[in-house]
Amino acid sequence: MDRPVRIAVVGPVDDRLLADLRALPLQPDLRQWPTLLDASDAIVPFQADLLLLQLGPVAAEEIGALRLLRNLWPTLGVVLVTDAAHELQQAPFAARLGLQLLVHPGAPGQLAAALELARHGSTGPRPEVFQDLARGVADEVNNPLMFTAGHLQLLRGSLDPQREAARRAQVDAVLQGLARVQTAVDRLRLVAEAARGPTRHEPVDLAALLAQAVATREPGRAAATLRIADGNHVVRGDPEQLAAALGTLVQFAGDLAELGAVSHLELDVLAGGRRLRLTASGPPLAAFQVPHGFEPFYPSRALRTPGLGLGPFLVQTVFLGHRGQASVRRTRDGALQFDFVLPA
Repeated sequence: MDRPVRIAVVGPVDDRLLADLRALPLQPDLRQWPTLLDASDAIVPFQADLLLLQLGPVAAEEIGALRLLRNLWPTLGVVLVTDAAHELQQAPFAARLGLQLLVHPGAPGQLAAALELARHGSTGPRPEVFQDLARGVADEVNNPLMFTAGHLQLLRGSLDPQREAARRAQVDAVLQGLARVQTAVDRLRLVAEAARGPTRHEPVDLAALLAQAVATREPGRAAATLRIADGNHVVRGDPEQLAAALGTLVQFAGDLAELGAVSHLELDVLAGGRRLRLTASGPPLAAFQVPHGFEPFYPSRALRTPGLGLGPFLVQTVFLGHRGQASVRRTRDGALQFDFVLPA
């Protein structure tokens, strides 16, 4: 059984941050100390996976203590915590030390995303950077796309079905291509909307959505194996966003199977939530770099297969927007393991 993530919280953090940490569906094991100096004798025996640090009034001493701690414990993931008023002041410290910077309180999912990035030692862009890019690209492309599609529809309607059948077929082929572009734009829009959180809060049966997504997968294509544990899999959330997320995950798992990987999906009941786990293994995944697992279009690049680009990123965005968690890691036997958890 997976043990809880151990998090050391150090400094004058807001009580709301502690409450948000305890509300995470995977229920981390928390310990708190007022300063790094106070924690010096206890933090190593605690064997924390992550350190959340908010600098106090004597920042220079704490930065020195942090440098020493990281030299002794290079695998420790560190998140520097600040509020919006001090973000510009703290950002240079974070950049110089190679730390994740968490501005709290923030948008839904920022806390869980920062923890995941810190666990992998990633200093790459935060998910909200990609989400803003997705929103911008969708806005830029959507209007000219609709304009072009509308004129092509008018052109098609003006062509005689008998005498100009060949030209109508050409226009139909172009319209089909535009429909695929529209599908991509719609997915980008979903990412942008889901990052802001659910627009509706209704009971949603994840087991029913998962079974529906599996049933609608294209016949004849490889598919992941599936196990749905006994129990109640109902959560509160946005039905459309969650249906899109689960459908995308089923498609991604099936695409990995198409590449020759052994792909398996599980839906389980946890004490703090509901977990959807994708496990995949095999030679096609050997070069997949875990720290980049949720970056948009990285799967397509790593697996050299078009069409895999937004899958994990879209699912991550929906789950984080619902105040859930999303993580990816390598298991001891070398398999890739994606975990997506929603609060119960």
